[in-house]
Amino acid sequence: MSSADKEQFVTSLARGLTVLRAFGPDQPEMSLSQVAAATGLSPAAARRFLLTLVELGYLSQVDKRFVLTPRVLELSAGYTRAMNLSSLAQPLLQRVRDETGDSVSLTALAGTDILHVCHAQTDRLMRFAITPGARVPAYVSASGRAILAHERPAVVDAFLATATLAPRTASTITSVESLRDSLAQARQDGYAVVVDELDVGITALGCPVFGGSVVAGVSCSTVSGYLPVPEFVATRLPLLKELAARLGEAFERFPALLHSFEMH
Repeated sequence: MSSADKEQFVTSLARGLTVLRAFGPDQPEMSLSQVAAATGLSPAAARRFLLTLVELGYLSQVDKRFVLTPRVLELSAGYTRAMNLSSLAQPLLQRVRDETGDSVSLTALAGTDILHVCHAQTDRLMRFAITPGARVPAYVSASGRAILAHERPAVVDAFLATATLAPRTASTITSVESLRDSLAQARQDGYAVVVDELDVGITALGCPVFGGSVVAGVSCSTVSGYLPVPEFVATRLPLLKELAARLGEAFERFPALLHSFEMH
């Protein structure tokens, strides 16, 4: 961040957002001390932010614990409405979901993670816990690798310098060299396949979405073993490439949507 940017940076706003992001499936309710530990804030500062967020209606306090309120959904709903995702992207994802039965996502690279922007859930009995706004480490994500494979070398180098390649399963790629090889293969193929690396039992296929340069990714996921991997790729890849092309056209037609994905 440049000195000029630092002068414009509102630290208190950043810290307030950090408090909101601290809540999640593992910690849906937290005490003051838990929030302070999760955010790195002092207890006094954490208390001020928590009480402010309670006053604004984004948190509720029950005894000595705090919990998010449904009003937080307004923040993400504003983005969905502004970018018209319900008509631009969601129907395209649902079409692929209906034809394949797979879970289908539109994703963006956010730091070292993949952020799920839109998602069409599978109707099968076994489902993946993905909702809009969910994050997955990019190095174990098919769409994450598809995006990174087509990114500028500087972006890839910065990613590899900061990402923690932890072993999620016995199949997870955890070395920088192996991940670079996987990205090179994905760039050559035009797609990435990840089998049992994020979690045992999940196979995913990902393709890049271009709006001039690579701006997003799309993926479809199924239960490992539901189809042999070559058949999974052969039957899904044409649909996923068409989806990526249609979404790329949407990015070109709506510059605001394109600009919103340029977060990294």
